[in-house]
Amino acid sequence: MVADHEHGRAPRDFAYYVFESRSEEPAEEEISAGIYLMGTAEARHLQQFFDPLYAMAGIGICTSDDEIVSGIARLTALGDAVEAAIKDVERRTSEWPAEIGVTLESLSSSRREAIIRHASQSRLLEFLRGVAERVERARLTGGYVHFGGGG
Repeated sequence: MVADHEHGRAPRDFAYYVFESRSEEPAEEEISAGIYLMGTAEARHLQQFFDPLYAMAGIGICTSDDEIVSGIARLTALGDAVEAAIKDVERRTSEWPAEIGVTLESLSSSRREAIIRHASQSRLLEFLRGVAERVERARLTGGYVHFGGGG
């Protein structure tokens, strides 16, 4: 589920919270205009698009930390990654299996079993399109895009 920021409280168990601001220190109304991505499977799917941003543009987006993106080059790299993710998700079915981790029988065992959850096409498209809008506005106005990791 993608949720808008409501009443100053974050929903439980979100993967990302994204908003844009005119400066590095955002105003409360800018913070409250963000969107949440709920869902571990969706967040894991996005890693393949966000992880390369670190080597390419020094952008570290993950579910366990925060990142502020600014500057034309960095915002363009982020926008390109988001557009690639949108194109990928548009080609998928309404739900698909995504590996979110592995289990081990014991610490000494090498036998691993994938933990699978289903990612939602509609949830990801709503989130990614919202991120794309925020990135484009920040790029045009010299602003900032804030990614907050939820856990």
